[in-house]
Amino acid sequence: MLHFLLLVAETLFPLSMLSGAVLGFARQRRLLEVRVPAERGAALGFLTAAVLASLKMGTGLIVREYYDLAVLLVMIPFEIFLPVHIFRTRSLSSEKAASPLMRVLFFCIAASWAAYYLPDIFIYPSHFAVGVVQVVSSEFVFIVAGYLAGLLLCFLTGRAAYGVCADIPLRVLFPAMAALLGIFTAQQTIVVGQILFGRGLLPRHDLALSLLVFLLNNLRFTLFGLIGLSAFLALFLWKRSRNAEVHGDNPAVKRKCRSLLNARVRRSKGCLALLASGLLVLTVGDHYSNKKVELSPPLAVAAADGRISLPLSLVGDGALHRFVYTAKAGTKIRFIVIKKTETAYGVGLDACDVCGAGGGYYERKGQVVCTLCDVVMNKVTIGFAGGCNPVPLRFRIVEGKLLIDIKNLEAEETRFL
Repeated sequence: MLHFLLLVAETLFPLSMLSGAVLGFARQRRLLEVRVPAERGAALGFLTAAVLASLKMGTGLIVREYYDLAVLLVMIPFEIFLPVHIFRTRSLSSEKAASPLMRVLFFCIAASWAAYYLPDIFIYPSHFAVGVVQVVSSEFVFIVAGYLAGLLLCFLTGRAAYGVCADIPLRVLFPAMAALLGIFTAQQTIVVGQILFGRGLLPRHDLALSLLVFLLNNLRFTLFGLIGLSAFLALFLWKRSRNAEVHGDNPAVKRKCRSLLNARVRRSKGCLALLASGLLVLTVGDHYSNKKVELSPPLAVAAADGRISLPLSLVGDGALHRFVYTAKAGTKIRFIVIKKTETAYGVGLDACDVCGAGGGYYERKGQVVCTLCDVVMNKVTIGFAGGCNPVPLRFRIVEGKLLIDIKNLEAEETRFL
C-alpha cells in the first residue's frame, strides 16, 4: 500500500500544489477566458499520456527518456514565459490580460503538464498484480487502496491550494506563484540535464557531471521549497482572515462577513493539514518504503577454459543465488541464477536497464525483487528482457552443470564500472 501511495505522491504532489496556485491566480485576476484553453490542453495531454502508456506497456517502441525530453523542452520555455507575460500585463484589465497569447500559454502548459506527469499514473495499475499470489486478496486490496489514496491526497491538495490562492491578494500571490514556477522549472531543468548526459547527447565534462550529481542528490530540497511556499500562502490567509475586522451596516451583514472569514480560516487549516500529510508521505513514508535490504555477499566464482561452471546441485533448489566474477580489468561483475521450473533456469546480471547495477536483487515470497525500486518480478520471467527484469545472460546446461561463457559476462562489464 505504502509503495503505490508514495509513487503517486512523488509524481503528482508537486504538480497539485503548483496547479492550484496557478488556477487560483487566474481566478483572482479574473482571467475567465483561459479556462477553456486550459481544459482543452489538459485533455490533449491526457490523451497523449494514455497513448504513451499503452505503447509503453504493450510494445517496446517507446524510449521514455526521449519522450520526457521532448515534452520538457516544450514545457520549460512556457513555464518561464508565463510569469514574465503576467507581469507585463499586470496593469491591463482582465479582459485585455486574457489575450490570445495568455490563452496559448495556459493551453500549452496544461497540455505539457498532463503529457509529462500522467503516463506513470496510467502505468502503475499494470503493476498491481505483479508478485501477488491471488488477485482477490487483502494484499491486492491494500495495493489498490494505496494508489487511490495517493490520487485523493493530490487532488485534495490541489483543490485546497486553489481555494487558498483564490482569496490571497495579488501583491502576495503573484511573487509566490512565480517562485513556485521557478522551483518547478529548476527541478525539470535538472531532469533535462540528467537525460542529456545519460543518453550521451551532451559531451561528458567532469565539472558538469559533478554539478549534476550534486543537484540530483539534493533534488528533494525543491520539493521542500514547493511545500514551504504553499504553506506560507496558507498561513498568510489564516492570519489575515483571523485578524480582519468585521464591518457592516447591520448584524446580518457582519455575521455573513465573519462566516466568510471563518471559511477562509478552515480552508487554510485544511490546506496546511494536507501539505503536512504529503510531506510525511514523501519523507517518513519514503524512508520506510525504500529501506534497503541487507544483501549477503555474492559468492565469488572463477573461470576455467573460458567459462564458469556451476553444479546444478548448487543452484537447483529454487532459491535465488548471487555470484560475482572478477573480470581481467578487475571489475566485479555480479549475476544471479534461479531455478524457475523443473526444467528451466533463469540467469541474468545482478543489474537491469532501468536501475543499473547500483542495487541488486533478492528473493521475497518466492518472487525476485529489485532492491532499489521494490519492483517485484515473478521468477518465471527471469531470463527475459524488459522493465526491471535482470539483464538476461546466455547459458547452457551440460552434464549436470550450468555453463556461462566468460565473453558474455565481460561484454557487460561497463554496467558495473
